[in-house]
Amino acid sequence: MIESLFKKLCPNCGGDISAERLSLGLPCERCMPKVERDYCRHMLREGELSKVCHMEEELKRWEAHFEKHLRSKPWSLQESWAKRVFLGNSFGLLAPTGVGKTSFGVSMASYLAKKEKKSYIILPTKVLVDLTVQKLKGFGLKEEDILYFSDDSAKQKEIKKARLQEGDFKVLVSTSMFLYKNQEIIPKNFDFIFVDDVDSFLKTAKNIDKLLLLLGFDMEDIELAMRLIRLKEKRNKDEEDWEGLKELADKVKEVSKKRRGVLVVSSATSNPRSSRIKLFRELLGFEVGTPTFYLRNVVDLYEDINHKPLEEWIRLLGKGGLLFIPSDKKKEFVDEVVSYLQEKGIRAVSYEKLDDEVLKNYEEGEIDILVGISSYRNPLARGIDLPHVIRYAIFYGVPKIVISLRFENNLSHLLWALMSLRSLVAKRLPQRLRDIDRWLESLKRYQYLSEEFLRDKPELAQRIEGLKEEVGSFLTSQEVIDLLMSSEEITLRKTEEGYQMVVSDATGYLQASGRTSRMFAGGISKGLSLILVDDKRAFKHLIRKVKWFNEDINFKSLEEVNLEELLKEVDKDRQKIRAFLQGEERP
Repeated sequence: MIESLFKKLCPNCGGDISAERLSLGLPCERCMPKVERDYCRHMLREGELSKVCHMEEELKRWEAHFEKHLRSKPWSLQESWAKRVFLGNSFGLLAPTGVGKTSFGVSMASYLAKKEKKSYIILPTKVLVDLTVQKLKGFGLKEEDILYFSDDSAKQKEIKKARLQEGDFKVLVSTSMFLYKNQEIIPKNFDFIFVDDVDSFLKTAKNIDKLLLLLGFDMEDIELAMRLIRLKEKRNKDEEDWEGLKELADKVKEVSKKRRGVLVVSSATSNPRSSRIKLFRELLGFEVGTPTFYLRNVVDLYEDINHKPLEEWIRLLGKGGLLFIPSDKKKEFVDEVVSYLQEKGIRAVSYEKLDDEVLKNYEEGEIDILVGISSYRNPLARGIDLPHVIRYAIFYGVPKIVISLRFENNLSHLLWALMSLRSLVAKRLPQRLRDIDRWLESLKRYQYLSEEFLRDKPELAQRIEGLKEEVGSFLTSQEVIDLLMSSEEITLRKTEEGYQMVVSDATGYLQASGRTSRMFAGGISKGLSLILVDDKRAFKHLIRKVKWFNEDINFKSLEEVNLEELLKEVDKDRQKIRAFLQGEERP
């Protein structure tokens, strides 16, 4: 090797370093006079590599904590997440369902609690709050270490809020709605904040601001970053804009140093549209994006809904079932289905009744099936993690999204309608495609503006009203009605309130069916999903849409599979998972 010296390239101190040292992966002679392969063992109490050494030590202790309580080692993916936390990096934990995102968040919070550090876990529903508290206890935390807000009485809330303000806890667990309403009294000294299900969290864009306030930023910092975001998004920038962009970027870079603690946001389906989501990029250095894959081992089956009564399917498939009702049905329909099944001798319970006792009875086989709604927001689709129990999912109707075509005040609804129509318009009404794209661009820009914001901007408010009328007139026009009537994938319904457009909910289907297939120490468990088809157009739409997420998903009719053999494979995986959980088998 030719002797050479590289200026300011030592990975530890930033000083000069020889080519030989770099080729060996070592720091310079000043940092490490003797050549030692294991620099963490022999030196480095300061410099950049000392952070890596500290991270490696923490990682080993966290892995031991994880294995002690879950009786299996963390996945390499989970280890990579832990490394980022110990290096002090905030990030978006974007991964498919079933790879242990929640287990990671709970294990990290419980590990940090034992080091006297504070964590905050934010969840979409109270049911998930209760489940997460039980998981934290399973990781060795005591009742007094955990402060959580669920279905509490007024007196309990008062006592708990006093504890909150005094900082009398190690792990805080609440819903995102609790954060929205009580951000002012929540301490700002968290070492670790974990948002489980950022998809739900981002439904309220202001939650992003409240989260950033907990991390040590103030509203001036947030507004400064938003000015930078708006300027970046501006089209046809002039010289003054480019100069302003550099100046703002420098200011935001300085402000970003105010962050205290680490934020990790977990998502499986996130496709955020609000510009405020870009605050994470500017102030925390990461983005929340769209996943490109789904990790699953599910056999996707279908049959006509009238082929046989629902209770017969459940008797055929057995215990450990999840039943999902389409979201176009009302909540009352869930109760009707539960009552019907109970009359037929099926032990069914609604998702609204979920608690520790119900889950224990379900786990022990005293409850046959849990009934929820086939939406990715539903607690049954998002947070029930019982890989040793859940065997199959039945969809009592194709998972659907219903979009009203009548005049809508809600810009997001108009956006949904146009996005669902666009491909059909491109084929059948190409002359209107330019209008569609123009409306979509405007709706995306305006959809998150609040009434309060528009109150002081009458011209903008008037422009938005004009946009609503223009889009509304198009959606209710005869050409659109005729277009939908001839579609093979979109169902048109006529109600007293006007026309409704019905399309499939691919995200809801993948999220809900994914509960049957989870990653465990022996691989990915096999699950079974059965759609009882009530709308052939919506089902055809679903077949096409799921391919966007995973090209390997193929729906089969029941006639194409040996159901008895398939159930044996499903049960074999459950037996393996139980053995791992009970410590009888090792990976």
